[in-house]
Amino acid sequence: MSNNNNKSKSAISLQESWASNLSDYILLRRQQTHVAYDAADAKTNDENRRIDKSKDSDLFTALFVILAAHLEEGHTVLTINAADHEAPMQGQINGEIVTLYAWQQNLLEILATPIFALIDTQIKTQLDDDTTTETSLFVLLDTLFGQRDYLWAQLALSNHEKETLIKRFDAITTLYHRLKNSDLNTFVYSIHEHALFANVNANTDCNNYQNSLSRDNQPIIYNIAKNKKTQSSKITFWLHRTWQAEFNLAQHINHILNQQIVPLDITMPENLNDQQIAAINVANNNAFSIITGGPGTGKTYTVAQLVIALQQATESRGDESEYIRFSTDSASLALAAPTGKAAQRMQESLQAALDDANVELQLQEAKTIHRLLGIGRTGRPRYDANNPLGEDIIIVDEASMLGVELANYLVSAVKPGARLILLGDANQLAAVDAGAVLADLCRIPLLQPIHAELTESRRFSAESGIGKLATQINKAETNLQAIWQLLRQDAALSFQYVNTLQAESVSNNKIENSLSKNKTILRISSNYQSYVNKVKNLLKNPIEKSVPESVKNTTSSLMEVFNQFRILTAGHNGEWGDHYINNYLTQWHLAELKLPLGQNTWFHGRPVMVLQNNYELGLFNGDIGFCLQTSDERSQLEVFFENKTQGIAVNLLNEEVIATAYAMTIHKSQGSEFDHVAITFDNSHARLLSKELIYTAVTRAKKQVTIYSTKHALEKAVQTPTERHTGLALQF
Repeated sequence: MSNNNNKSKSAISLQESWASNLSDYILLRRQQTHVAYDAADAKTNDENRRIDKSKDSDLFTALFVILAAHLEEGHTVLTINAADHEAPMQGQINGEIVTLYAWQQNLLEILATPIFALIDTQIKTQLDDDTTTETSLFVLLDTLFGQRDYLWAQLALSNHEKETLIKRFDAITTLYHRLKNSDLNTFVYSIHEHALFANVNANTDCNNYQNSLSRDNQPIIYNIAKNKKTQSSKITFWLHRTWQAEFNLAQHINHILNQQIVPLDITMPENLNDQQIAAINVANNNAFSIITGGPGTGKTYTVAQLVIALQQATESRGDESEYIRFSTDSASLALAAPTGKAAQRMQESLQAALDDANVELQLQEAKTIHRLLGIGRTGRPRYDANNPLGEDIIIVDEASMLGVELANYLVSAVKPGARLILLGDANQLAAVDAGAVLADLCRIPLLQPIHAELTESRRFSAESGIGKLATQINKAETNLQAIWQLLRQDAALSFQYVNTLQAESVSNNKIENSLSKNKTILRISSNYQSYVNKVKNLLKNPIEKSVPESVKNTTSSLMEVFNQFRILTAGHNGEWGDHYINNYLTQWHLAELKLPLGQNTWFHGRPVMVLQNNYELGLFNGDIGFCLQTSDERSQLEVFFENKTQGIAVNLLNEEVIATAYAMTIHKSQGSEFDHVAITFDNSHARLLSKELIYTAVTRAKKQVTIYSTKHALEKAVQTPTERHTGLALQF
């Protein structure tokens, strides 16, 4: 069995089985509750109140698992359009001619995807099909129902995996029999009659239907909207928790919008353009505002004018002012971002803008949103609507990385009369967590008056190669010819064709041989030669760990050189993923420094990235550090992070939350910028590719972009917009 199958099985076991187990638990508790009520009320022997009044428990299980799978992919809702009812397809399953409409096929595909991923290779083998085209749903279902035992025997499943797959198979089977040769009206009627589904529309007459829905303890929420022009219906489903998060987020935003604030007296610098002036006015006159724009458009500089105005207002009112003076421990201003790296860069940019304006102001430390809200191991925030934050202005950068739950926690903690300003690039990747909050908010008509967009970039002009490429990628209608022409002709851009193997069909050794023989990886390595030379010099003149200023200067100098170049990958796996590239560059690094090629993962000069927040050590997701040999007698290895004056012993860092950082995924690069960026991906990353992914990678570069890929993979990426299914707009 291939490694790919092993990974697929693990994905089912770890990521998807929780939904099935939870739905089973909900049904069991409901069953127990009915039994208890019947026992307490022996006088009424009403069979309708007995265990599971609804015979449609299978429908609940299937939709609960489908919604959970959708959530794993970043969607907060599942939507069924009645228009899809007009596109039936026929096929043969188990010897029977079956009609399935588009919406029915979609439900079955989502539910069955983990199993199809396991059996697709076996099916193609039986069909003598060695193409990369997708097998039809009818063929997959027919094979699954007819040859289940044979196919699973080929997978050599463990007992736990077999149990998980059997549960999923049963859910697929029952949903299939419910949907085949059926229609949308029958499906909708089953939903209406089910006790575990709550209809939003049925509660709109309540004064607070938020509490009404919560009280009924129904795990799935649905809404039916009718298009008056076409008379077609659209059904939207949420898991209760995600519906609650979107509902609350909209409620809190509306509440903030209604807050009255006193505009600050702002003196506009002469170097602001009209868009920046408009953005400042929007943020100054509204309690909630959104400022979006691409890299270098001056979002942070624009907001700096508000910070300056707040400081001047504070000073003019004297010590007896109701405002708190700005200082390092000031509560007047909060700076935050989803990751530690993004927070650090935000603070640096804002401080630089203040320094340019000759404003003597030491900003409070920027924090991750989790840290700002006091979200600890429980996952619940310390600050909320009942215990709001004390700051007068809360500025959040890289808001495109906000998921709906974190955004809900954030807006609920804003005190009455305070300003909340979201900064971000709506064209970047959506959050890793479910939702696409910034993109959603920018599209909601009600919020257009408080949204300002900046388009004039100062990092690179619209006429620069990087600017032109970013613009082309962003266009709704992709012009492939224009993109290829840019990559061929602009000196700042380059495209390098790569020879790729199908990662699923080769061993790790074959991948290594393929890539090692390819001179491309050697050329990529040479871009880190300046960094390696600097690290080599530190072997002769080790870092003075006992001198804080020396530590800070050495780390900053290393970071400056290291940030001249970075490899950004679409994913972790395959010959062009960050795992393999980091392994290759580690061996290259050790050879360059003539260090032993041992099994120890820690070595002098190893660049590392933090993958999880560690508040005890003061490290945050995205932080970059360098493992260096120290100058003490024992020549210990310690990791030194930017803006910190002390190193951290390597034995205090769990290898599971630390990664070598020569190459990183594009997701992890958000909030960062580098002089030269190499972007690597191939056909094996097809599932991950999107125009937002490539746009984000390209705009991390300040001077130069080199893309290492196949022609097919790049064209697929720039023609595939990310589609996040969310329900936030329905709450306004």
